[in-house]
Amino acid sequence: MSGLVTGLLFISSRNSMEIRKIDPNVVSELSLESVLSELNVTPYNHSLNSFDEEKAKMGQDLILKGRTIRNGKKSKLISSFFVCTDCHNLGREFDNLSSQKASERLEFSKNNYIPFLPGSTFYGIYNRTSFYNDDYIKKYGDLVTNARDTLENSVQLCAKYCSSGRYLADWELEAIMHYYKKNELKIKDLNLDEQTLESIVNLKRINDDEKTDLLAILNRSHVNGYNAKFLSTMDVNKRKYGKGGNVENGKLIYNKSCLHCHANKRVTYLNLGNDKLSGKMFVKNLEGYRDKSLYQIIRYGTYAKFGRKQYMPMYTEQKMSDDQLNDLVAYIKQLAEK
Repeated sequence: MSGLVTGLLFISSRNSMEIRKIDPNVVSELSLESVLSELNVTPYNHSLNSFDEEKAKMGQDLILKGRTIRNGKKSKLISSFFVCTDCHNLGREFDNLSSQKASERLEFSKNNYIPFLPGSTFYGIYNRTSFYNDDYIKKYGDLVTNARDTLENSVQLCAKYCSSGRYLADWELEAIMHYYKKNELKIKDLNLDEQTLESIVNLKRINDDEKTDLLAILNRSHVNGYNAKFLSTMDVNKRKYGKGGNVENGKLIYNKSCLHCHANKRVTYLNLGNDKLSGKMFVKNLEGYRDKSLYQIIRYGTYAKFGRKQYMPMYTEQKMSDDQLNDLVAYIKQLAEK
């Protein structure tokens, strides 16, 4: 299918243009990119004109395993220390795709049994236009200059620096882009109301003002680029040390965030569990700005260094709020008192 038209679908052939009516429900299966194209929006700079299922499968392997099979041989690991899913979910993280609220993200994590991670999900990444936004320049400096508005460059930055790995070969990058294309947003993902869906069905009949309104709605229906505000470790006089915190939320965060990497030393050397010893270790280090203080580690993380490339990523305000951090501390303190 090459084009979308209002209650009609144009299908290109070599010699003619076949026109047939479609059920409006079919519109829900259309890609967001195809609808934006009909609204004459400039294509994504990473837009793919064709899609290759085999390349997408290799891209999925690279994301999940850090390597794939190509020409009958195992490819080189991207990183010996991380795979993408250590920090990024692959699926939806919000009921409302325009939301960036940490509270809504945690609720969705709870209801859908997914981790609560420091990185943005790959779900819908093909439809974003900006990356490493806002305060990430404080962490990566000039490295984000070419990554902010280019999906390919942002992937390369992540592969080389975030995963303590290497730059991707052209074929690897292409495979990952095909994986992203396979999982691009469709109209059905956007929770649009009936009036908006009707506008899409009747796209060729609506006037320019209505098209402008439709485009604005589509742009608001999902995140074009996740915000990233770095929070400080919090002045010791402002810390609540778990007072008034929601222990159940804290337990959820601990299990879906901390243990995602630290349970059974899955990613890093520090082994944690829902045990008194783990709780006491954190409580002992809550004060001041110690390396193992939750206030320090959540907001600043650590950096990869020689001999220890597995570092701790930081959580921005959008990924974990100060209230959620207080909830986590409340649970840790309860854990220590078992």
